[in-house]
Amino acid sequence: MFAESLTIFFNTDEFAIAATVGAATVKVIFDAPNIETFGIAGIKPTALIVASDSTVAAVGATIIISGTSYVIRDQSPEDDGAIVRLQLETV
Repeated sequence: MFAESLTIFFNTDEFAIAATVGAATVKVIFDAPNIETFGIAGIKPTALIVASDSTVAAVGATIIISGTSYVIRDQSPEDDGAIVRLQLETV
C-alpha cells in the first residue's frame, strides 16, 4: 500500500472539499465532469475518498457535496487501494 501521507491531497485548502455522509464529515476530491447537458446524458459524478474514510460512505448512502445530495452507487479501490472512487448519482 502507498506509504506516503495523502493529507496534502485531501486538505480542504488544496484539492479536497468537505462532504457529509450521515453525521460524519469526510474530505473528498469531487469530479463532476459532464452531468447532463442539453438533455444528453454525460459522465456520472465521482468522488475520491481516503480508504479509511470510505467505511462511512457505504453504497446506497447519501453524500452531500457543496449543497447537492448524491446517492453512492458504487465504491471501487484505485490502484493500491489507499484511495476509493465513489460513483455518484444526483438525488
